[in-house]
Amino acid sequence: MKTKIINYIIGLVFLIYYWICIQNTYLQIVFYKNGWYLGEWLINYQDGGFKRRGLFGTLFIFINELTGISLQYIVFAFVALLYSLFFTFLIQLFARKKNTLLTLSTLLLPAGLGMILKDPTIIAKKEIFIFLLYLFYFLRLESKKTVKDLAVTFFIIVAILNHEAAFFYIPFVSFTYFVKDGSTTFIKLKKILLYHFAPAAVVMLVLYQFGYSISTENSLQFLKNHGLDLALKGIYGYDPHYNVLNFYKSHLYGYQTYLISLFFASLTFFIYCRFNKISINKKFLVIQFIFLVPLFYIAYDWGRWINIFFTLLTIFIAGERQLISTAKENMIAIALIIFNSLWTMLLFTAGFMTFPAMDAFLKKLYYFFYFKIF
Repeated sequence: MKTKIINYIIGLVFLIYYWICIQNTYLQIVFYKNGWYLGEWLINYQDGGFKRRGLFGTLFIFINELTGISLQYIVFAFVALLYSLFFTFLIQLFARKKNTLLTLSTLLLPAGLGMILKDPTIIAKKEIFIFLLYLFYFLRLESKKTVKDLAVTFFIIVAILNHEAAFFYIPFVSFTYFVKDGSTTFIKLKKILLYHFAPAAVVMLVLYQFGYSISTENSLQFLKNHGLDLALKGIYGYDPHYNVLNFYKSHLYGYQTYLISLFFASLTFFIYCRFNKISINKKFLVIQFIFLVPLFYIAYDWGRWINIFFTLLTIFIAGERQLISTAKENMIAIALIIFNSLWTMLLFTAGFMTFPAMDAFLKKLYYFFYFKIF
């Protein structure tokens, strides 16, 4: 299929994604006033001191006090702006590439960007800020434009203060710099240590040693005093001492099925890289995996962390060369697109879901092996 036609299809896919993101953001933040979405964006320093994830909430509270604009509209405008910039840059990235049907298969992947179609609850969460920063940084390096080291450090710190999950994906930033920058290996490693990992580690240490709890006794009342009554407590009702291991045990089957989604997502990228003769550094993958292990241990929304990984990976491989596709590759790409349309990965507890008959069969097969072998 001609590149021009595929680029139009990709542009249409991005427009659909954008519309779903804006619509769902409005529903969760303005219409439902959902505490897991709106509430998380409004974590602030004013209602209980310095705490994790409170940077932007502090800014939103300040704007509300200054202008009198409702908090939900302030947050919605900000998140909508992030999505607008993200998809604008994303179109800019892919529009200048010789895309193939294999490219489309990665963009529709249920564990990556395609999760927007399959599970819209992934939308309006704080990782959009991580995606935007990484995409902008990637585009700058791709265009051979200089990015100040201190600017990278500043935005890494901002990203972590927005959501500490950003810390666990720093290897993506460092690896992208390592691959795209023309300096010597020693200089690059030194800058990665000094400007990426060291400041990030210090900020994480400060957050967890000196930061206050996300939710304080007066958090909800504080928001009410600023004109917002959350329909759902969300993050403000979360118990920081919640026994996550017991939660995993009670949903053991669902969490183990994330391995299936990981396998099919990895297979899609493997096929893409194999046909385009792209090699992703295995040391990077190992380091990134090690970084992610603690995140999967302490936070049960595994679908979210997998989605962030494959979304960032989608951006990264978009910068690699794409070879002209053959009829065989197009057939494989179509098969991948059709197959991946048949399964879903949810935010948590359900790592892999497909049509009911297959779901029932997998469950029976799992429990047969579980009770017969273990």
